[in-house]
Amino acid sequence: MYFFLAIVTFLKTFSPYLRKHILDSLESHEFLFLNTFFVAFFVFLYFIYKFLFHDTFFVKFVEKIKELTILQVVYFAVIAFITIASSIVIINLDKYFNTPLINSFLGKTMASILLLFVSIFIYEEKYNIKQILGLFLTVVGLFLISCKK
Repeated sequence: MYFFLAIVTFLKTFSPYLRKHILDSLESHEFLFLNTFFVAFFVFLYFIYKFLFHDTFFVKFVEKIKELTILQVVYFAVIAFITIASSIVIINLDKYFNTPLINSFLGKTMASILLLFVSIFIYEEKYNIKQILGLFLTVVGLFLISCKK
């Protein structure tokens, strides 16, 4: 399991640089449309694979969709909106600012900080001083990496 996680993480490190290279030829919105097309194509191929080689997949899938509550459908719509909005922001940052590495770092750091606040204030989780200090040091480190002078 950790091996596959390491491989996926390693491969995802190339994504900002590949995106930056493609954005030399395309506008941000064109990249979004084309990338979404390719993602949908590969998801569709995976769906076909599951449909053909796993007999009960489709029936179970439809039954589970029928059991979704309206709130869960709204959550799906919110997740889709967040995905598209964040993609547009990241694509524009990579196109107009030559910093895919820093953009990637900043996005992950901001997500970690927001996750920490959500987990503390909404889910009332407790963190020790080492965990908070670790997050603080990460933020300081990313600030230092982003400083040009």
